[in-house]
Amino acid sequence: MRRIDSRKSAAIALVEAAYSLPADESAWLEGVLEAAVPVMGNAVFASGIIYNRPPGARSARVQTWKHVGASDHMERAAREYATKVPTDVERLWLRIGTANTVSQISPESRQLCQSFAAKTGEAADALLLNAREPDGRGASVAMFLPVETQLKPDERERWRKLGAHLTAGHRVWRGVTSMKRDPTALPCGAEAVLDPTMYRVVDAAGSGKDRDVVEKLRDSARRIDHARGRLRKTDPAEALETWRALVRGRWSMLDWFDSDGRRFVLGIPNPPELGDPRGLTEREHQVATYAALGESGKLIGYRLGVSKATVSGALVGAMHKLGVKTQPQLAEKMRGFARQFSDTKEDKPN
Repeated sequence: MRRIDSRKSAAIALVEAAYSLPADESAWLEGVLEAAVPVMGNAVFASGIIYNRPPGARSARVQTWKHVGASDHMERAAREYATKVPTDVERLWLRIGTANTVSQISPESRQLCQSFAAKTGEAADALLLNAREPDGRGASVAMFLPVETQLKPDERERWRKLGAHLTAGHRVWRGVTSMKRDPTALPCGAEAVLDPTMYRVVDAAGSGKDRDVVEKLRDSARRIDHARGRLRKTDPAEALETWRALVRGRWSMLDWFDSDGRRFVLGIPNPPELGDPRGLTEREHQVATYAALGESGKLIGYRLGVSKATVSGALVGAMHKLGVKTQPQLAEKMRGFARQFSDTKEDKPN
């Protein structure tokens, strides 16, 4: 019998935490951190930051900072060191899509780890997971580790996928909690409400009435239930692969319970906010944005819930329309569209 890695199995619990809808942002972050610790296995404690961008602000700012499992001594040390990180190192840490241990990011970063270990005697490294939007909003999670650690390629891939869910989960939390309540609208601004017993649509609005969309959402609901059921125990890696971050780059799937406790699945519009598309289609713009940030076609497909062929076709179309031939040229072009791709002048935590 094949032995199941409990850390891989715990990854689905982290995905579920990402799509929870607690009353406040601090509770969302705390739930994510509590779910993240078992995925790493040997974490000493976890720390997380929420970045938001006030209207009119040039850059994202620290909104919430939480620690889970940290002693007072470790929390003070983490806060102290956060203020000492050099700007050039901080830029590397805050790069969109980072999923790596701090010691492996750069030599300067490794020196900071060694200094922190000497001061605390407990944490010698940290897994850093950046789950932020191209405009700077989102979450950054660090799990402090007792020894210097180098992730295997499959581990880094798993954390990148989990980061895609944290990004989508925080975005949908932000959207749902900020919306003005309309008594005639579907719950949480959904475009489709599905009964998970038969995966049939019991109510729909907007594009949720389109037959093709309905079939995509029904299929996604089936796949997610499969991922969070037996598959999470028998093949957790496949469960994570099955549960894509978005459906066709547009919808997140969330559980919702009505007043009598009956469970439904909601298809909630949750596309990334990416700024000025300059003539690109929505799909081309999404793919070009994440490709410009250095993400692989496979990860972009996972993030957006589309095939690798769809990603490739959209990337070719975007590069043709933008008049570029290489991804470095694409990145430079996308940076000119004003919605913060490389500006990381975020406020430091304090």
